[in-house]
Amino acid sequence: MLEADGIVLVSPEYNYGISGVLKNAIDWLSRMTPQPFAAKPVALFGASMGVLGTARAQYQLRQTLVFLDGRPVNKPEVMIAQAQNKFADGKLTDEATGKLLADLGAALALACRQARAAAAVK
Repeated sequence: MLEADGIVLVSPEYNYGISGVLKNAIDWLSRMTPQPFAAKPVALFGASMGVLGTARAQYQLRQTLVFLDGRPVNKPEVMIAQAQNKFADGKLTDEATGKLLADLGAALALACRQARAAAAVK
């Protein structure tokens, strides 16, 4: 993870928050020196069966990233709502969601290039 140019965090939403497994992994990583999230672009997305998608879970992740000095990619926000209607046999079938995910990937790639360029100047 220290070698990574960027990070992708994906979580369903459980009881208005991220999964316990992801939270525990982040907590363990938060104690590393050097900090693996520091100044790295982080793309967030998730899927849930509810109408808000993973809005609350992603807000929780953004709060955690403040402490970790991560750099969340702000747009596009990808909160896949009513996921049960957008997947079939484990594959994404919703074109609009697919475009959002592609756009998020492009935004993360751009943020990684910008972070590398900024680090090279220092």
